[in-house]
Amino acid sequence: MTGRGQLSSRLQTVLDRLAWGFGDLKRALIERGFWPARASSAVAADGGRWTVTGGRLLKRASGGKFDSLLVPESECLWGVVQIPPMPKRSLGGAVEEALWRVSPLPPDQIVAAWTAEPDAGSGWTVHWGVSRRSVRDELLAQHGLGEDVAVFLMRQGRAVPVRGKAWQTQSSRQRWVDGATIVLFLLILFALSLPALMPLVLKRQAVVRAVEHVNLLVPKAAPLRQKMDGLRRQADIAEELRKNIRTDLPLASVVEDLSAALPGDTWLDRIEVNGNEIRITGLTSNATELIAHLGRQPGLVDVRATGANVRDGTLNKERFTFEMRWKSEGGKP
Repeated sequence: MTGRGQLSSRLQTVLDRLAWGFGDLKRALIERGFWPARASSAVAADGGRWTVTGGRLLKRASGGKFDSLLVPESECLWGVVQIPPMPKRSLGGAVEEALWRVSPLPPDQIVAAWTAEPDAGSGWTVHWGVSRRSVRDELLAQHGLGEDVAVFLMRQGRAVPVRGKAWQTQSSRQRWVDGATIVLFLLILFALSLPALMPLVLKRQAVVRAVEHVNLLVPKAAPLRQKMDGLRRQADIAEELRKNIRTDLPLASVVEDLSAALPGDTWLDRIEVNGNEIRITGLTSNATELIAHLGRQPGLVDVRATGANVRDGTLNKERFTFEMRWKSEGGKP
C-alpha cells in the first residue's frame, strides 16, 4: 500500500472511531433522557411490559399497548467475534458473513442482533446474539403482533435490536430526529451568539457553561462499560461455579457405596476419581463375578475391565483393574 493509501486508511479508521464514539455517547444520552428518541413498548414472553429506550430496559405496570417483542435471554445464544480492520459502513455485511460461520443454525432459521465496538487494534469486536426464528414467530402469534414489528433480544438486562426491516425503519426515523435536534441545537447556539454587542465576558461565561455541561455528560458514559464488564465477569464466575457444582463427584458417597458393594473376600489397593470416572485396582476371588456384581449396583454404570485379570498364586486371588462411571441419585448416567 502506498503512503497515500496508508494515510487514507488511517484517516478512515479515525473517522470511524469518532463516529462510533459519538454514537455511543448519543446512546448514553438517550438512555438518560438527554437526547430525543422514540421509546418502544415491548412485551416479553411471560406477558410482562417493558419500555426500551436505547438499550435500556424499564419495567412497566401491567396493561397498556405494546408495539414490539422482547425475546428472553433463555431463548438466545450469545457470542463474540473479532472482525478485521474495515470501514464502519461495511460492518453489516462482514457480521452477516461471520454469523454464517459461527451460528449453529442456518441463517434462514434465526433472527440475529449484534453490537460492535472498536478493539485495541484497528478491527472491531462484535457481540452477537441469535434466536430461533420459530421462537420469534410463536411469540408474535401469542401476543397478536405482526411480523413487521421491532424485535429485541435480551442480554444481561439490556435489549439489543434485531436488525430487520423494523430496525431499519426506526433507524431512519432516528436519523431524521438526530438531524432536527442538531439543527435546533445550532439555531439555539446561533441565537445565543447574536448579541454581539454584549460584553466579551458574558460570551466567555456562556462558552464555559456549555463546556462544563458537556464535561459532566461525557464521564457518565464511561462507568457504564465498566459496570457491564463487571457483570459479565460475575456471570462467568457464577456459571463456572454452577458447572462445578453439577460435575463435582461426592467422594464420600463413592467410597461408601463401593464399600457396601464389594464382597468380603475383596479389597482395593487403589481408587482413582476423575470427574465422574472411577478406576479401582485390587484383589478378589473371582473377578468375573465381581464385575457382574458391580454392574448391578444402581450408582455405577459402564463397569468394565481395562486389562486381563492376573491370578496371584501366593494369595490365591485374582488381581483386577476396573473402570466405571458414577451415577448420582436421580440423574442420568
